[in-house]
Amino acid sequence: MPNMTLDHVSLLVRNLEASSKFYTEVLGFVPIHNGTERPNIRWFGIGDVTALHITEDDFGDTRLKKQTHFAICVDDFDGFIAELRAKGVKFWSWSESIGEVTGRPDGFHQIYLADPDGYWVEVNDHNRNVA
Repeated sequence: MPNMTLDHVSLLVRNLEASSKFYTEVLGFVPIHNGTERPNIRWFGIGDVTALHITEDDFGDTRLKKQTHFAICVDDFDGFIAELRAKGVKFWSWSESIGEVTGRPDGFHQIYLADPDGYWVEVNDHNRNVA
C-alpha cells in the first residue's frame, strides 16, 4: 500500500459566511485558492496538507450526530483552550458537559466544538506516535 494522508474534508453548510467566519476566526483555518471558482464554495487550509471544503447548498434532511465528526490536533492544547475561553467560545466534552475536557482511552485529551450548522469538530492533543 502507498503512504497516505488525508487530503480534505468536505461539508455542506447552510450559510457560507457564518461557516467561513467560524473556521477562520475560531479554528484559525486559512482561506486557500478555491479551484472550482464557484461562489458557493470555499476552501481552507489545515496545516501543511489537509484542507476543508465547504459548500453552501440545500441542507435538506442532513442529520448530524457527534459520532460524525472530524478531528484536528493542536500543538498547544492548553493554549488553545485558553484562547477559546478568552473569546467566549463554547466547547464541550464527549458527554456534552460545557467547558470540560475529555480524557480519551488512549491517554490524549479532547474537546468538541459545534460549527454554525451543528457539525462537531474534535480538537485534541494527539501529537505523538502511538504504538
